[in-house]
Amino acid sequence: MSAPQRVAARHAQHRTHWLAGAALSLLAVPAGAGTLSLQVTLPAIDTASYYRPYLAAWIEKAEEDKAVLGTLAVWYDTRLRDNGGRGWLRNLRTWWRTSGEQMVLPADGVSGATRPAGTHLLQFSDAKGVLSKLPAGQYQLAIEVARENGGREMLRLPFTWGRSASQADAQGRTELGKVSVVAAP
Repeated sequence: MSAPQRVAARHAQHRTHWLAGAALSLLAVPAGAGTLSLQVTLPAIDTASYYRPYLAAWIEKAEEDKAVLGTLAVWYDTRLRDNGGRGWLRNLRTWWRTSGEQMVLPADGVSGATRPAGTHLLQFSDAKGVLSKLPAGQYQLAIEVARENGGREMLRLPFTWGRSASQADAQGRTELGKVSVVAAP
């Protein structure tokens, strides 16, 4: 099997496991509880000095003004003394300018350490955080990554909240691989 075929097979396997995991997680949520599942693939980048990317994921209005409704996740170097990793978050330019600069970090349930290359599943419930105040309607999940000595990339995925289940997928070009969002009422 060639290298591209192995990569394609591995991605298909990850997607199957993720969909099964997302389906099982929905069964574990109490009736009437809404969930949002986000699958993020960070590609393995072959470079001499690889640093794990910083990441921000947030919800925006689907309208043209794209007003930020709340941040779901921020991955940055939480190990640096005196919250020093926060200074590098400016490289997540879109998120930083719209809401990140005003956030008090670390934020409980939002902040986390950077993650290695691979596929990562994040799950959110309407029991707390930004989803607890989100009325039914059309929204966008925005995700932005930036890497020291690397690039920056941002994707937006539309989803419907509170009315019916919805799913959206997008493919990054450099710093992001496949990104999927599943919203369930």
